[in-house]
Amino acid sequence: MQTNAIVIKNPDKVTNAFTITDESKAVDELRMWRQDELADLKDFLKKYDMTSISTDELKQVGSRLFNSKIIDDQAFRMFISGDGASDANGRQTNTHVKFNAIALFDEKLEDYLAFVDSRPDVARSQGIPEYIRGMVDANRAINALAYFANSSKSDLSVEERV
Repeated sequence: MQTNAIVIKNPDKVTNAFTITDESKAVDELRMWRQDELADLKDFLKKYDMTSISTDELKQVGSRLFNSKIIDDQAFRMFISGDGASDANGRQTNTHVKFNAIALFDEKLEDYLAFVDSRPDVARSQGIPEYIRGMVDANRAINALAYFANSSKSDLSVEERV
């Protein structure tokens, strides 16, 4: 069945409940403490803007996170589904079109939570808590990535003061 891309209600939204403003929290979200991994991730992210990214690019970012075991398969699905556009055969379309992934992920989560709240029978269905956790994890990851991609520091190590 053909579906149009999800219309983002607030495409300029760059902050939400998952926005990260502290480096140690971004590191914690991505569960990456080794400096070489952080440096590699930072280098990888330089070419991506989470507020203007395509489905093709989200798939690359999501694959990197999934293969590094930073996100699980539920969160990975959020990345690879992109803006949701597909043709009559169910194949993704317009995967090159840019959109604000921070706003998209946040709105998808808000809409799904509202749907579940309106349908208590759905909330008790098998797999729903895991699906919601995946959506939350995807939101947390995309915001941590946005923090790192926009960080001006070349060294992402966390300073510990004694």
